[in-house]
Amino acid sequence: MHRGQIAISGTVIIVQRTIVPETLPSVAAGDPSDAASNARVLHFLHIGKAAGTQVRHLARQVNAAQDRWRIVKHDHNTNLRDLTREDAYFFSIRDPLTRFVSGFYSRKRKGQPRLNVPWTMDERQAFKRFPHANDLAEALFAPGARGLDAIAAIKSIRHTSKNQVDWFESRGALLTVQPPVWILRQERFEADWASLVRRLGLTGKFTPTRDDAKSHRNDYSDVPPLSAKARANLTTWYVQDIHFYEMCATWLDSPPPRPSRRPRASRLNS
Repeated sequence: MHRGQIAISGTVIIVQRTIVPETLPSVAAGDPSDAASNARVLHFLHIGKAAGTQVRHLARQVNAAQDRWRIVKHDHNTNLRDLTREDAYFFSIRDPLTRFVSGFYSRKRKGQPRLNVPWTMDERQAFKRFPHANDLAEALFAPGARGLDAIAAIKSIRHTSKNQVDWFESRGALLTVQPPVWILRQERFEADWASLVRRLGLTGKFTPTRDDAKSHRNDYSDVPPLSAKARANLTTWYVQDIHFYEMCATWLDSPPPRPSRRPRASRLNS
């Protein structure tokens, strides 16, 4: 749990927020972190628009096929600091510029066809002012009201407002102090997934879905491509994520030893 403080008339009240993981249907009944299941829990931190839906599909196969590991997929609101220091976890990342385009149009479609999440009032205004991702990207840092509107818009759209590195707030040394079991890159998803399976010591074939709707994959060939100006602006805006992606890629070249398969209970921070 996270603990927050609210002061009312000089009195401090402690407020607790429980992080509830999404339990995949193939996970045994009850708490997926129950040690009695004789499986070690592997947490998946779900960074938005970075192959999380595909991971969900594969996690169901893994959980149904064996009882040494149980993958627990969390929602977008769970960050690394919500886990204990001992918890096994992995996550997926994506090139920041393609993630921006995907996130922009995903929310413009309200998540359809797989989902149907209404716009917020802020998102409605963002899409009214900027019909396309390139429009928004080109307007970033523009002088006057146009530039301010662009900043407001990019911070209003759910999947563009949050940086990938934000999932690791206050855990900047994660790759040395609290390293993941593995990291998946959307651009090299199948190869990185195969490496994760090997590191977990699993056998069997786990097949990514080719269904575009199920994997939340979409074709953007009919939308304006990012111009040179748009790409330059986004490179400046997402500079932290660009360096974070490079840092993760470097780590993947020389990761720590494979994790133990020893069954162990897992819990979220309290």
